[in-house]
Amino acid sequence: MLIGIDVGGTKNELVLCDNSGRVLNRLLAPGSNASEFGAETASQRVAGQVKELMADCPDAPVDAMYAGMAGGCAPRTRESIHRILTETLPGVRRIENGSDALNGLYACVGARDGMVVIAGTGTSAFVRRGGRLTQVGGWGYLIDDAGGGYALGRGVLNAAYRDFDGRGPRTMLTDMAVKRIGMPLDEAISPLYEGGKRTVASFALLAFEAADLGDETALSLVDWTCGELALLIATCAKHLAAAPYLVALSGSIWKSDRVRNGVKARLGGDYQLLIADLPPVFGAAVAAAELAGLDSGEAFHDAFKASYPA
Repeated sequence: MLIGIDVGGTKNELVLCDNSGRVLNRLLAPGSNASEFGAETASQRVAGQVKELMADCPDAPVDAMYAGMAGGCAPRTRESIHRILTETLPGVRRIENGSDALNGLYACVGARDGMVVIAGTGTSAFVRRGGRLTQVGGWGYLIDDAGGGYALGRGVLNAAYRDFDGRGPRTMLTDMAVKRIGMPLDEAISPLYEGGKRTVASFALLAFEAADLGDETALSLVDWTCGELALLIATCAKHLAAAPYLVALSGSIWKSDRVRNGVKARLGGDYQLLIADLPPVFGAAVAAAELAGLDSGEAFHDAFKASYPA
């Protein structure tokens, strides 16, 4: 059997598959970004979730497991996570872990050279050329998460509060934010700060809604998001040999047609923007299959797709 794990800032998703790719069990759990929780806490959470995933077959042999974890790419963090997972999950024969970005890359591009650009709560990008992986961006929300949901949601709230106190132009984002919060803006500071990064990121949706209605501030915020994501992709392309550049897109921000079209218009025809027909956890299952020396091609994809719970 195989285990694929996708660890994000908002949620974790785990799947248990047989060696043909057929999904036997699936688990959704709270997120455990290693940058936010630390390697030890994040790893212990994941290990506990693996045991929950296998509650019906705790002694079944697992050939391989790949855990793609947000915040899990830095060498020391990666080594620490691997040690903890290996110690706490002795029944798994082969364990590999790394960035959650690789889940999206495997899901779209397989073993070919290319890049993956994640735009969810945060952003990160990785380029693979000849087996070598290079990171671009993804330095965390305290430093640089431009193009992601947190940065866009913060922009929405910033615009709303500037409109509210008179420092900024009138924008429909203000009334939208009040409606979403359920209270006046001057009473909402404590709930917003208590909610933290994920609460702020949830306001990104308002930018798309207001942009579709022609709000100038929202259009400017979405345009800025497109520009930052296009910059990530163009920078990644510098590490690849030649066009066409394969770009795997992963994360909730890419669900917006306005974002995809805006980024594509900035990049031109040398880039192939790819969205997997299965979630990133499928890429983790593919990575586990590769680790076990199994065929992860079309038959594996089809078996996973047919058995993955909608």
